[in-house]
Amino acid sequence: MNEVYEPSEDTYLLIDALRSLKRNVLKRVVEVGSGSGIVTVALAKLSDEVFAVDISYEAVKYTWRRISSSSHAGTSHVIQGDTLSMFRDTPIFDLIVSNPPYLPIEGLRDKTIEGGIDFIKQVVAHSKSKIKDKGLLVLVASTLTGSIDEILFYLRMEGFNPYIKLSRKLFFEEILIIEAVKDRRDREK
Repeated sequence: MNEVYEPSEDTYLLIDALRSLKRNVLKRVVEVGSGSGIVTVALAKLSDEVFAVDISYEAVKYTWRRISSSSHAGTSHVIQGDTLSMFRDTPIFDLIVSNPPYLPIEGLRDKTIEGGIDFIKQVVAHSKSKIKDKGLLVLVASTLTGSIDEILFYLRMEGFNPYIKLSRKLFFEEILIIEAVKDRRDREK
């Protein structure tokens, strides 16, 4: 079983999407599921402060090694934990990014890739109380995840305005970068 997700097509597509963001509006950002830390370093270049969270101790070590060898170590925090559960329910983030394990659970026992639509919904549910009004949630999904319409509908129900920012077709799937703006008129319960 893998402990650290190695950068792949989806990682680089996510980094491409992040490059279009404006640094001057990103004070505090968080990556959920930091894996190797390559996206965390890209986020550190765009923001004043970055947090990286991963449930895997090995991934936390990889991320810390990568970020500590960059010029952003002083403004970066690497945390071992489950999604965003360690943060209080206060809107503190301008940007939440996740390349979650989006493939459906098929018994491979690889938690770096298997989680499916339920894991994406968990990230969205944890994000809605921790992201500022007009903040941005960026997620990676795949046509193999399940219904993209279901993901977009769920985001709308949770108070986000989602759209497909980028996509890349591979021979067996299409990888999508979903950006979702937090709408103040959310349906917080």
